[in-house]
Amino acid sequence: MSRIKTTVYLRATDYGRLKSIADAENRSAAELIREAVGEYTTRKVRALLPRSIGMGDSGVPDLAERYEDYLHGFGEDTPAGDVPEADGEPGRPDSGAAPHGDRA
Repeated sequence: MSRIKTTVYLRATDYGRLKSIADAENRSAAELIREAVGEYTTRKVRALLPRSIGMGDSGVPDLAERYEDYLHGFGEDTPAGDVPEADGEPGRPDSGAAPHGDRA
């Protein structure tokens, strides 16, 4: 892992507490600062992602891999009488059902 040297000015009280914690944990102050910055930036990056990501579940396990198949023909006019079935294959309407556009 590559590192970049930087200088940070801390308040004296914060530095004193940091040194106390580092001594108690037998770690360096620099190690604690790297850990704290890593945790903070990870949390912030997650907070920047839109909250809508991952909210929905289509119930279709392969939707992401086969989205083009599922969208094939989307927006095109469907000939009267052709109704897509649940498995995505075109089918015929039930014998008692009126075709699209023919409402009694």
